[in-house]
Amino acid sequence: MKSLNDKAVLVTGATGFLGARLAEILSTRENARVTGIGRQLDRVTWLTDRGVDLEAVNLLDTENLKSVVEGKDVIVHSAAALGGDPDMAHRVNVEATEKLVQLAGQAGVSRFVHVSTVGVYDMKGLTEVDESAPLATNHPSTYPRTKALAEVRAKEMAEKYGLELSMVRPSMIYGPGHGIWSEGMFKNIMQGNPVYLGDGSAHFNPVYIDDVVDAIILCATYPNAAGEAFNVSDGITTWHEFMGHYGQICDKEPKGLPIAMARLMAFANKIPGIKTPIDQGFIEMATSNNNFPVEKAAGQIGWKPTVPLEEGLKRTMDWLEKEVYLNNSSVK
Repeated sequence: MKSLNDKAVLVTGATGFLGARLAEILSTRENARVTGIGRQLDRVTWLTDRGVDLEAVNLLDTENLKSVVEGKDVIVHSAAALGGDPDMAHRVNVEATEKLVQLAGQAGVSRFVHVSTVGVYDMKGLTEVDESAPLATNHPSTYPRTKALAEVRAKEMAEKYGLELSMVRPSMIYGPGHGIWSEGMFKNIMQGNPVYLGDGSAHFNPVYIDDVVDAIILCATYPNAAGEAFNVSDGITTWHEFMGHYGQICDKEPKGLPIAMARLMAFANKIPGIKTPIDQGFIEMATSNNNFPVEKAAGQIGWKPTVPLEEGLKRTMDWLEKEVYLNNSSVK
């Protein structure tokens, strides 16, 4: 296992939920020289106090991207477009990822860690979804399709330039901060919006943010992580049970959306001019009973989750109560 001490590390998406925490830990715990890039640096100005150098760089700006890649030992690519226009998502998630790997290879970067998602898998007919499952490169939903294509392009480009590439595929990342599965879902509960489908009995596969950061760092430092992809997840609960913890903070019972209505909403997205928050990818995720084994990560890079769900939820709920609930009296 190599050390990141005094290594020059670039983190894309450093203004995001995972990227900000990753940049902080790389700087303060691993003693790396961290450069974090993103578009809304005012969201994470506190990172400068943690020793992180912040630069405003758009992933689609090749010249600026090239300049921040130069001289880096390790790159962790955590930036992604989560939704919105499919064409823009393709440009950001697929084309920009391919370009970034190319630039890294040309610059002599030693290791590139790509943060993907368990959503990249084609899970038809599968319950146990390990790293051998096929990728859903033709998925009807934008996010899983573009993230799957990004993996394909990244691997091809890494092989072309002889760049060591490792990929992390987390499940639902939660924890203190502005994440979809933390602040996002909690605000929906406060506002009375549905946060699961049906009765919420489908599997919810949480993983605490610091455990994901640990997996990324192991992928950046373990020699045998090169050329590999790893599931990163921590057990199984249900959507109803997980969201119920958030509901306790604001004394509201989380609501579910009938599955039939969700399917109608997903179908409506095919109509020009109509955009709903439900797509086929979300329906699959919120109605499945999949499990994402992590034996490969445990065996090859020694990763295992260290923050139990009970402790992770306590930390998350404490943050949500203080930083979100008490500051949003208008939606209580």
